[in-house]
Amino acid sequence: MKRILPVFVFSLLFFGAHADCDIAGIAPDAPKLCGVATQGGMLYGEAKGWEVYKADSVKNKEKISSGGVFVIGFGRDAPKTLKLMFCKEGGNGDCKTYAYNIRQREYQEQSVSVPDKFIKYSDDVQKRIDKENASIKSARGKSADDASLDFMNLNPPLDMANYEISGVFGSRRIFNGIPKSPHNGLDIAAPSGTPVRSVASGQVVVAADMYLTGKTVFVSHGHGITSAYFHLSQLDVRSGARVTPDTVIGRVGATGRASGPHLHLGLYWLQTAMDPALFIK
Repeated sequence: MKRILPVFVFSLLFFGAHADCDIAGIAPDAPKLCGVATQGGMLYGEAKGWEVYKADSVKNKEKISSGGVFVIGFGRDAPKTLKLMFCKEGGNGDCKTYAYNIRQREYQEQSVSVPDKFIKYSDDVQKRIDKENASIKSARGKSADDASLDFMNLNPPLDMANYEISGVFGSRRIFNGIPKSPHNGLDIAAPSGTPVRSVASGQVVVAADMYLTGKTVFVSHGHGITSAYFHLSQLDVRSGARVTPDTVIGRVGATGRASGPHLHLGLYWLQTAMDPALFIK
């Protein structure tokens, strides 16, 4: 059954019967939001007739609403307080700001051994990596369909009960003894060739073979939400293709910087990496 977004009305109230739509603000009259209020999480809701901003002040604000729906994701190191500003559409300064607590997390450390070519790069390889990173950043900034709400119903990309979680979101990564960027997704160890499906309906915005992430697919699900699938052994979709949760987009592999066959599953709100484990049902 599809979830129904709680509706934000002039009296600043949300209506929704779902357990994940009970995120209360610090102030008693703050509207309750949907999602997970933790580092790596995401909050969202419906605000017909209102514009919603991530805001510290009226002059310093970032619009996060589109088509009456607002979404905001939290990175690994998100601060402990979020401020949202709700402004009446067409109003003259008719705004109200509410604060929400964002739960802080502690992260693991993980050591990984990979070939040295994935640690020390030649100038040509570094140029390739920079170019590929730029294309990924551009893809994450696109939103295929802001009329879609499929990001609220994420499905497992493979049968999670049969495979081991080999890497978690946020862990500090040590490659061959050298500290690297924290892990920005969820690793699922599975045999090479295992079919991988999209976590929700959307549009493929990247399907390419990349140096670090290997055979890679990004799917846009609307409202700035993008899922990512790394280290595939083969690509079964092309950029621009429409997919559903039944679509096999590729197969598990060990391409790119990988120590063995596994799927790296990523989830993003624009350029912010989130924790897929918080949302995969």
